[in-house]
Amino acid sequence: MNNKSKNKGHSEDFFGDYRDFWWNKPFLDLTAERLQLNKIESMLDVGCGKGHWTRILAPYLKDNAEITAVDNDQKWHFSNAELNHFFATRQQNFTLMAGDAQKLPFPDNSFEFVTCQTVLIHLPEPKAALKEMKRVLKKDGLLLCVEPNNIVQSLVKNSISKNDSLEETLDHIKYRLIIEKGKRKLGRGDNSLGDLLPGMFAMEDFKDIEVRLSDKAIAMYPPYDNEEQVATVKQWMTGGSWKSETQKDIDFFNAAGEEYMPFYFEYQEKYQTRDEHILGALQREQYHAAGGSLMYLVSGRK
Repeated sequence: MNNKSKNKGHSEDFFGDYRDFWWNKPFLDLTAERLQLNKIESMLDVGCGKGHWTRILAPYLKDNAEITAVDNDQKWHFSNAELNHFFATRQQNFTLMAGDAQKLPFPDNSFEFVTCQTVLIHLPEPKAALKEMKRVLKKDGLLLCVEPNNIVQSLVKNSISKNDSLEETLDHIKYRLIIEKGKRKLGRGDNSLGDLLPGMFAMEDFKDIEVRLSDKAIAMYPPYDNEEQVATVKQWMTGGSWKSETQKDIDFFNAAGEEYMPFYFEYQEKYQTRDEHILGALQREQYHAAGGSLMYLVSGRK
C-alpha cells in the first residue's frame, strides 16, 4: 500500500463534499422536532469521521449542550481542525476523542442522546456497538442510528442500465450480494444492515422504536450544474465509487468462497467497460437517474 493510502482515514474515499448533500433540511427540521432534539443537553456521535453528522445535528440541540464525538481512527480523533473550528465559532462545548464503538470509553448513563451515521454497517459486531450505546445512555435517553440498505442500488435504473436484460440485472444483484457475503465473513460489516436495525433495537429492549426513511434523492441530469450534482460528479470521478485504494472486490469474493471466483472473473470480463460507459455518458451529458436511495433512521429510548 502506498504512503497516500497509509495516511488516509478509514472510509476517506467516501468523505467527499457530496456527503454534505445527503440530507434535505426540511426533513432534518421535522425529524428534530419529532425527536425533540431541542431538549437535549448532551450528545455523543459514535464513529464521527470528519464530523458531517455531528455538525448537522448540533444546531438542533440546546444552546448549552455538551457535544462529544469519538472515532477509532487517529486521522479523525487526533486532529480535526474543521470540526473544532465549527464548534468554536458556534461557542458550543465540544470534545473530540478516541473511541471504539464496540467499547466506548464512558461510564454508564453518560449521555441524553447517542447517535451514529453509516457506522454499524462497517462493524464486525454491530450488536456489541448497540449494547455499548445503550449502556452509555441515560435512562429514557434517545438512540438514533442512521444506516442504509445498499443492495437496492443494484435495482435502481439509470439511462445506461434502463435496457439491461433480466440476466444482466440478476448478474449485478448477484455480484453485490456476494460482496456483502464476503464483507461479513471478513468482519467488515454488512452494507445493508439498515433493514435489520428495528429488530436489533427491539432485541436490546429499546422502547418507543420509530423507523423513518430519508426523503433525499440526488437526481442526476444534464448539465449537472447544481451544487449537489457537481459534488456528486466530482466524487464519482475521483472518489471511492470506482477507485477505492483499500479493499478490492476480489478480496470480498475470495472471502465469500472459492466457488464464487469463476463468477467474479466472468463478471469482470462481461462488464469491464461498464464504468467507463457511465463516465463517458456523464462527460457527454447523456447520463440521467432519479438518484434514489434507501436510508433508514431508527430511533428508540432506553
